[in-house]
Amino acid sequence: MNRRDLTSSILAASCIAALQGCALDTPETEDSALGSQEQAELAYNPGPGWNLAWSDEFDGTSLNANNWNVLTSNYDPVTNNCNFGTGELEYPRAQNVTVSGGKLVLTAERTSDNPVDSRCTGYGARSFYSGRIHTKGKVERRYGKIVASIKVPSGYGMWPAFWTLGANISSTNPWPGCGEIDILEWHSNDPTWMKSAAHWHNGVQDAHWGTGASGGYSLADSFHTYEVEWTASNMVFRLDGNIVANNTYFHNETEFQQPHYILVNLALGGNWYGDPSPASIDLPWGVRKTMEVEWVRWYQQGSTPSTSLTNPGFESGMTGWSTWSPNGTEAADFSETYNGGHSGAYHLTHWNNAAPFEVWTYQSRSGLASGNYKVRAWVRKGGTFDLARLQAKTCGSCAPVFTEMGTYTNWTLVETPAIYVSGGYLELGFHTRASSGNPANYIHMDDVELIPL
Repeated sequence: MNRRDLTSSILAASCIAALQGCALDTPETEDSALGSQEQAELAYNPGPGWNLAWSDEFDGTSLNANNWNVLTSNYDPVTNNCNFGTGELEYPRAQNVTVSGGKLVLTAERTSDNPVDSRCTGYGARSFYSGRIHTKGKVERRYGKIVASIKVPSGYGMWPAFWTLGANISSTNPWPGCGEIDILEWHSNDPTWMKSAAHWHNGVQDAHWGTGASGGYSLADSFHTYEVEWTASNMVFRLDGNIVANNTYFHNETEFQQPHYILVNLALGGNWYGDPSPASIDLPWGVRKTMEVEWVRWYQQGSTPSTSLTNPGFESGMTGWSTWSPNGTEAADFSETYNGGHSGAYHLTHWNNAAPFEVWTYQSRSGLASGNYKVRAWVRKGGTFDLARLQAKTCGSCAPVFTEMGTYTNWTLVETPAIYVSGGYLELGFHTRASSGNPANYIHMDDVELIPL
C-alpha cells in the first residue's frame, strides 16, 4: 500500500507513503541563516477555553504502558503490512524506546544484525534499529489541540514524525480510509520546516492536503512545540505557537469526525527520501541519533475535566483546607485579599516575617477512580525557602510527588508530576518551610485543580 504522487496547488510537493505520514517538499528558499535556539523545557499555554484532557510528561524511568504500545519489528499488526508502506529502513524494537531525565527518547542506530520479521521476509533485512510507539486502544479521542515538545535529529535520511491515525484503521479498513493527520514530519533537505498534512479517501480516490511552516532556524537545534488544533470543520497547524499562511485545512470528511490515536516514531530513509541505500543515510557505525520528546498533550474545549475540590480559589477563606505543622507554626498559612488572587479577590498565602515556619496546607479526596492524576495551581513567589512544593500523596505518611516552586514575579501555572491512585485516596496542597524569618519571603497560591489524566 503506497501513496500516489501528487501536485499540491498550495505548495509544490510530493506526497508519499501510507501510514508513516505525508510531508511536502517546498520550493521556498530560506531567508535567514540557520541558528541555534537552545532552551530549557518548553512551557506551553493552550489559550483560554482549552483544558488538558490527557498527557504524558515522561516523568518516570520507563514508558507508561497504560498510554503507549511499542512496536517490536517492521511488521505492523494493526494494518498487516511491512515497512509501514513507505519502504523505511529501520527495525523498531523496545530497547530503542527509553524514558529518562523527563524525556521520551527514540534512538536510531546502524546494525549488522540484519533483523527480519518472518512475516516480512520478502522485503529484505533492515539496516537500522529505531523506535516507534502509538496509543491505539489506550488513548483515542476526537478533536482538540494535540501538541508535543520535540527535538528532532539532524542528518540525511532522518524522518521523525508526530501524527495521528483514525482509530477504526484495520486490515479491512486500510489507509487512508481511516484518516491521517500529520502534525510534524521533518526532512533534512528543509531543516527549518515543520511539514504537516491530512489524508483521507473521498469516496472515489485517495485525497491529500499539505502545508508547512518554517521557523527560520534548524528545528534540529533545540526543542520546539508542534501542534494541530482540530475541530469538526478545520485543522490549524502551528510551530512554536505561530500560525503561518496556508496552514489551515477546512474539512468535512467523515475520517476526521471520529476518534484518532497518536503515533511518534523515528524512521530512516524510505520513499520520501527517494528510497536511498542504507549506506547513504547519515548515521555512521557506532553513532546514535535520537528523537527526544519532553511531553505530549491533548487539550479539549469545554468544561475543565477536573475533580471537584472545596473552595479551590480560597474565596471562602480556609474552608475545606486543613493545615499541619511539625513545630506549631501553621499560623503562617492563611487566606488574604492582598492584591487579590489569580482570578478572584482571595488567595492562599504562606508567610511569616518574624520566625521560621513549616506548614502543609492540604485537602484530601476519597473515592477517586483508579488512575493517574496531577495537581495544578497558580503561584506567585519571592524570597528564600528551604522548600516550597506543590505536592500530592496517597496517604498521610506516603512519599509525595511534588514540583519545587521557583521564583515567580507574576502569577504562574505550576503542576505536579502524575501520581497513580489505586486506593481511591489522595492528599494535595502546598508544603513550605523557611528556616529563618524574612519579610521578603512570600508565596501566594490560588485556583487549585485536581486533574484526572
